[in-house]
Amino acid sequence: MTMRHPFVMALCACLLSCSLAWAQAARQTASSQNNTDHTHQALPPEPLQRVLQSVVTVQSRSHAQANTSRTLGQRREGSGVVIGPDLVLTIGYLLLEAESVDLIDHQGRRIPGQVRAVDNLSGLGLIRALVPLRLESVPLGDSDSLPTPGKLWTLGQNETAPTALELVSRKFFAGGWEYLLEAPLMTMPAVNNWSGSGLFDDQGRLVGIGSLLVQDVYGDQVPLPGNLFVPVNLLKDPLPDLLRSGKRPGPGTPWLGITSQRLPSGGLAVLRVSPGSPAALAGIAVGDTLLALQGQTLQDLPDFYRRLRALGPAGSPLTLTVRSDGQSRDVDLLSTDRATALKRPSGI
Repeated sequence: MTMRHPFVMALCACLLSCSLAWAQAARQTASSQNNTDHTHQALPPEPLQRVLQSVVTVQSRSHAQANTSRTLGQRREGSGVVIGPDLVLTIGYLLLEAESVDLIDHQGRRIPGQVRAVDNLSGLGLIRALVPLRLESVPLGDSDSLPTPGKLWTLGQNETAPTALELVSRKFFAGGWEYLLEAPLMTMPAVNNWSGSGLFDDQGRLVGIGSLLVQDVYGDQVPLPGNLFVPVNLLKDPLPDLLRSGKRPGPGTPWLGITSQRLPSGGLAVLRVSPGSPAALAGIAVGDTLLALQGQTLQDLPDFYRRLRALGPAGSPLTLTVRSDGQSRDVDLLSTDRATALKRPSGI
């Protein structure tokens, strides 16, 4: 009996493990099948052709010495969507400090373009084709009224069919480069052709522009990857001014030139300081820790950016408490408009 008892226990454990493994494999197979079926669901026929011919390749080149060439590269490529006569909407980081821009349509035609605007607040960018595109534009949808969860489709450069996605979250997103979106469009499953790609509703209307691959679409620390799309409604109000002057009306959004991330122990670690920025001029350096703004402790990136913007537009004074080499000090700064720290793209 004493000899058989361990054997019986081991046998039971083995059978239980096999049962669990089989169940997990079955769930994964079903999930994979569901994802495959979901991915290949097509847009209705009527808007499909318009969407297919509206997405173009965007190729840009910046000056080798441009500030953003160090982080984004001198040559950049992504997608864009035709939204008006000879007008293409894309993601702004493709166009920052761009000297030249080319568009390539679904037929392989290379069309010279010119940067019309880069909106640093939303992260979107506009390109004007210098010769007629002869492509049908897609209408802008209402990104604010989309249901969550809800079905959408994305299409990027060189893709022959849209991919079905699920809108799963509108959680805020804060990028360490002083970028904040309060209600982006978070989608699953993750796709790898996101940069400037179009996000469309079931009528073929454009509701978002692809920006990032994110590792946490729900914001609950569960690592579920997906994509962030910038809602097109952020573009609608400033669009006439962006087309006319290349910028939003009124003072710019305050910018300090600090790339940072939250520390588990508290504060924000400074990862990068842009040359010539307010932070650089004030002596803030990589390795410093931001502790407080106007004497109030900084909780995280969204807290930092919201409070910075609440202090006023670009040019407003502020005080950061900074720890360097174990010593804390107060640093007085004047924020600025990020556009003033960048070389204006050719065309604006």
